[in-house]
Amino acid sequence: MINKKPTKFEEFKEELLKDPAVRQEYEALQPKYTIIASIIERRNTLKLSQVQLARIIGTQQPAISRLEKGNCDTKLGTLFKVVNALGMDVSVTVREDDNTFSDKIHV
Repeated sequence: MINKKPTKFEEFKEELLKDPAVRQEYEALQPKYTIIASIIERRNTLKLSQVQLARIIGTQQPAISRLEKGNCDTKLGTLFKVVNALGMDVSVTVREDDNTFSDKIHV
C-alpha cells in the first residue's frame, strides 16, 4: 500500500495556475465567482434559505441554486432582483491596468 500525503487545495490550485492558459481562464472567471460568493454570504448573514429568497423575488428555488452554482447565465433582471432583495448594490468599474479594449482595436 502506498502512503501518499493528501493534496491540499491551495497547493493544487497553485500548481494548476502555473499553466498560462489555466491562469487566464481562472482570472476571467474570478469576477463572476466573487459576485456569487458575496450573494451567498449576504443571504446566509440574513438567515434566508434559497426558498425564502426565491419567494421574495417571485421565482423558484432552482433559479437561486443555479445562480449560486454559477453554471448558467443568469439574466441581469434576476441578478438585480436578488441583490435588491438582499439589500446589495451592483457596480462596474474599469480596471486601471486593463488594456484589453485597446488591444482589440484594429484600425
